[in-house]
Amino acid sequence: MGVRERRGREEQTRFGEILLAAEKVFAERGYYQARMDDIAETAELSKGTLYYYFKSKDEIYLHLLDREAKKIREEMERRISDESSFLEALEETISFYFEYFERHEGYLKMFLPCLCGFLSFEEKGVLRKSGEIYDDHRDFIRGHLKKKMSRERPPFGLEDLLKFIKTLQIGIGLRLLEGKPDEAKAAARFFLGLVRRVMEERT
Repeated sequence: MGVRERRGREEQTRFGEILLAAEKVFAERGYYQARMDDIAETAELSKGTLYYYFKSKDEIYLHLLDREAKKIREEMERRISDESSFLEALEETISFYFEYFERHEGYLKMFLPCLCGFLSFEEKGVLRKSGEIYDDHRDFIRGHLKKKMSRERPPFGLEDLLKFIKTLQIGIGLRLLEGKPDEAKAAARFFLGLVRRVMEERT
């Protein structure tokens, strides 16, 4: 292995270690209380080294959101097939959100305030980019469900459904953070049961 390749691998490893430390700090202290000093200390790096990789905590936050959004999209693309029915796709979507949030509490603590619109980033470009990340995810879900709804024609609109899904995401997230997974599951079952009954009554 050459010097350049070894250095590249070391930098990539350190980059990942910083993101891991930052996720922990953001989850424990929240966006507003987290500082670059805290992230450097948790990553066991000097502040100067941290600034070599990231110019601000906003940039780190954005990297974390973007990284997880890509993981979520890849997993959902794998789990939702073109052949599945509308109800199957919707059930898989809700089930995935629940499983992912339950496994990644740190990310949930970061994602939920963004989803609710509670964060005001110091850098305007980060606010715009964070919105683009969520919009891209929403458009991905919209595209999957639109195909199936066009085929099966349920008695409700796509945009209304997306609003309900967002509300359910928030509800599931809050219940999980409160340590009430059973209530989160009950909310998901109620939502899916309601959609199922509406579909059945139509026929």
